[in-house]
Amino acid sequence: MLTNQTIDPTRQFTPDNRHVLIRPFVKAWHWLFPPSVAAKDRQSPVARYVALALITSFCVSLIIGAILYAKPIQDSWQSSRAEGMVREARDMMENGQIANAVFKAQEAYSKAPHNVEAIRLNSEFFTLMKREQSIYFLDKLREKGAETLEDKMRRVKALKNLNRDKEAEKELDTLLRQEPTSAALAKLAEEIYGKKQQNTALLNIMRGLADKNPEDRESQLRLARVQVESGIPSQFNDGINNAWKIAQGDDEPGLKALEFLNGIESLPSEISIPLVKRLRTHPMGNESHLVASLRRETALYPDRKKAIIDSAITLFKDKKREKLVPFIAWLKQEQQWLEIVTIVSEDEAKRHQGLLENYLTALTVLKRFEQIERLVEKDEEVKKILDKTTHAMFRAHLAFVSNMAPEELRGRLIVAKGYAESEGRLPALQRIAEYADARGHFDIAEDAYRLTIRTARRNANAMSPRIERDALIGLLSASLNNGNSESYFHAAQEAVIRFPEDSEFLDKALYISILLGNDMETSLRKAQKLLQNQPKDNHRKLMVALAYYRLADKQQSVNYIQYMDLNLLTEGQRAVFAAIAASNGFRGEALGVVKAINPQVRMFPEERILYNRVFN
Repeated sequence: MLTNQTIDPTRQFTPDNRHVLIRPFVKAWHWLFPPSVAAKDRQSPVARYVALALITSFCVSLIIGAILYAKPIQDSWQSSRAEGMVREARDMMENGQIANAVFKAQEAYSKAPHNVEAIRLNSEFFTLMKREQSIYFLDKLREKGAETLEDKMRRVKALKNLNRDKEAEKELDTLLRQEPTSAALAKLAEEIYGKKQQNTALLNIMRGLADKNPEDRESQLRLARVQVESGIPSQFNDGINNAWKIAQGDDEPGLKALEFLNGIESLPSEISIPLVKRLRTHPMGNESHLVASLRRETALYPDRKKAIIDSAITLFKDKKREKLVPFIAWLKQEQQWLEIVTIVSEDEAKRHQGLLENYLTALTVLKRFEQIERLVEKDEEVKKILDKTTHAMFRAHLAFVSNMAPEELRGRLIVAKGYAESEGRLPALQRIAEYADARGHFDIAEDAYRLTIRTARRNANAMSPRIERDALIGLLSASLNNGNSESYFHAAQEAVIRFPEDSEFLDKALYISILLGNDMETSLRKAQKLLQNQPKDNHRKLMVALAYYRLADKQQSVNYIQYMDLNLLTEGQRAVFAAIAASNGFRGEALGVVKAINPQVRMFPEERILYNRVFN
């Protein structure tokens, strides 16, 4: 058979390269475990040991590799997933899905706590929410050496949000030394330094930025604003003049300068007078600027008020209905009720909420109650246009002016309060509280004021502290009117905590505490300390006297009510004065005081007890 085979000498041998990589391992395996007895006989013991060593080394290498690289590989995979979540969270943020974005950011961090972008995104969200966690994530970025300029600026904002002002200023000082002054940095400095009125430092920063960018009108305007707000007379005048120069431009900075100047009451006449014309003629201005010019013009020329309003009515008569809103709102401020219902027809008012609210208010003042009832109670268009809170408040007011039963007014106020709470309407909540207090529904007023305070804290902004303070004052008034001493006590304590520098709240809190007999020895010491600061203060004298009276030290109590001006005390406090005087044998004088008190006047129950004690 061999001789019959044909051999082609031209044929090229092609080796089989399949499995070439594993062949050494197959051979090693065969050395270690021979496939046959013949193979085992051909094998030397040395080859077997070499094969064993090779296989062992390979296995050990695999194990070591798994130990060394498994965690980095897993981290890399998790980091990749986290970055995808970060992108999702930012997309959610842009689409207004704030809550979902925050949850997604937290999920990204939990998946990859080492991922810089996940850490940064959480720092952004928690800074926006004014939460302590913002500093935690910013510290993480600093530890990793991954802080950018934006992160450093965010740290300043986060510290400011947490009322850690000194730390915020320290961080800002470091930034200003290390980084060139930019518009963003200057704006941040204005926010931080402006709060503490560190005018010299702020002025230097703004002047440096303006000098570096002489053509940047925004920087020039920022400097002018700081100059005006500095409280330094020479800088105030320079700022006014600089802002007026910028206001001559027909661009956006020019309009902003006009708006800024219009917000200043004490402008010199050489600027205030031409400002009226400039507000009306700026090419980027709108109806709000036109109304601002009218408001300033009537302030400048009060004797020409009627002529100015008549001229303005002619000017606005051909305006589209939606553009009338700021003008009608101004007429409302000027109490030009008849003009409002003359300019705006009922059909026009029903096509725009802003017009409709002012139109209904004007009808109320003009006592056109039948028309109000028809619109508010029966007109379906009105119900669709007005939000639920405003509609409910007009229904409540209609109940009052129509002399409906008090329970009807009460029920409608409760409905309005419920809508305002669900809609988060902060100004509306405050108006409902004030309205209920004025109409004698003090418990509803108390509840509405508390809701106002909680909403102001939850929706914190630049106006929130003022609204919160006003609501606390209102809550104290409503609690007194309602004879609710405990509510008054807790509100006063809360006010002291929120506004510790306000001596009015401190006095109120201490007075009600002494009146209730709380911790008398401590209260006495506090009252004595306050009196030392203002020895002639009648209210503080009475607090010390009342504290001694509560401690059954009648002799000491009477010493503090001598030479007291009763006209400076409330009628409830006069009752306290009379009770102290009567307990020390001055019964005739005490009776004279209480007889002059209107017995129907509202006072705390504890003051009423002392009032009655004088007669008994």
